[in-house]
Formats: sequence, structure tokens, C-alpha cells
Amino acid sequence: MGMYHTILLAINPDDLNVKQLVAKAGVIAEQNNADLHLAYVEPGVGNVSFLDIDLQLDEAHNEQELRRMAQLSDLAKHSPRPIAAIHLADGDVAKHLIALGKTIKVDLVITGNYKPGIHWLGDIRYELAQHLKCDVLICQQKTL
Repeated sequence: MGMYHTILLAINPDDLNVKQLVAKAGVIAEQNNADLHLAYVEPGVGNVSFLDIDLQLDEAHNEQELRRMAQLSDLAKHSPRPIAAIHLADGDVAKHLIALGKTIKVDLVITGNYKPGIHWLGDIRYELAQHLKCDVLICQQKTL
């Protein structure tokens, strides 16, 4: 029996090292015999996507959503452990991840290490740990 039963991997599909991150999370899930959930929240204002604000077109939003879901489905293939579910939302990143974490009763949240200067996930990791009362693992990516 593993230490973690449900793992939430919060990713940015545009990150260059995202495939490695999915593989690492899959190994951790495999070692713990845990359910692995993949999540991406398109950052936005409140619960409205930036795309909607800039373009004000539902079709553009739907097209973006389909593209992101295809990206996430493709990334799921890089996990040695089958993905239990893929979650996609837009808006307040912390709010959505915290709500999802509570819904699925997450024991561990895994994130990548994002570039310094881009703080969209910096405070979010702290918020996740505080609101979910679970472990938060930040995976550093080696640069060669």
C-alpha cells in the first residue's frame, strides 16, 4: 500500500519539459499504486478566459479547449501509469486546482518548476498546500 492514493499533476502543456514531468508523476503514481489526475487551468480573470476577453468569441474558446484537451490526451501517453482523469478549466488557477483537489481528495499535488519571473504558479503552490492540507512536490527539470 502506497503513501499516496490520489495524485494531482498540475501542468502547463506549453512547458518544454512537460513530458518529463508527466513521466515522473507517472512513476510516483505507479510506486504508490495511486490514481493520477492530470490538470491544466488556462489562466484568466476570475472564471473567464483571457481568450474570451480579447476575442469575445465562443468559437475561439471552444477551439482552444479542444486543442488543449488533445494536448493533454497526448501528454497522458507519457505516463507509465494510466491517467485516471484529465481536467481542463479556465480562470482562477488556484481556485480551480483547490476545488478539484478537494473533489478528488488529493494526497499529493505535483507541479513543475516554472521560470523565475513568471509567478503565476509560485503563490499557487503555497495556496494548494495551505487549502488542501496535502503534500506539494515541485519537480525541477535538469538543464543540459
